[in-house]
Amino acid sequence: MTTIAAKEHPRGTVIASDSQATAQDKIELVAPKIFERNGVIYGVAGVISLANELRYSDLPAPTSDTDAWVNNTLCPALREIAKELDLNRNDEGGYELGILAIIGRRIYEITDDLTWIRNTSGTYAIGSGYAFALGAMDMGATPREAIEIAATRDPNTGGKIHELTAP
Repeated sequence: MTTIAAKEHPRGTVIASDSQATAQDKIELVAPKIFERNGVIYGVAGVISLANELRYSDLPAPTSDTDAWVNNTLCPALREIAKELDLNRNDEGGYELGILAIIGRRIYEITDDLTWIRNTSGTYAIGSGYAFALGAMDMGATPREAIEIAATRDPNTGGKIHELTAP
């Protein structure tokens, strides 16, 4: 899969990802798994087709009420994209994906049922190496360092590390 890690910070929220795509052989992606579109930084793990649709979508820019925008605009748009792509669901009915959306300095985790959550720690990680990345950030690692650490333990994480900062 992949690993994407992000951390909220008063001086700027940072998100980092690996670049490895894992199938039968490991290949490095040309398009980063993290990207900016209309004022939102996205990190997408699991479904490249959904990431591509989101990367070129015509979603409007977020409103000042970011919680409402995520709930009423982003999540319904993601559900529609998943339906159009006819994405497979797992045994629990969710999709095999993880999405982080950064608006301003706030991180939103879009769960496998395409709803959103925020946590009080301001630290997020998704993908196959998420537990390693979260543990690393809990011990003081930056998102970039967390990806480097996850890559030492998770065989599905690797390649060049990409990083973006939301001011």
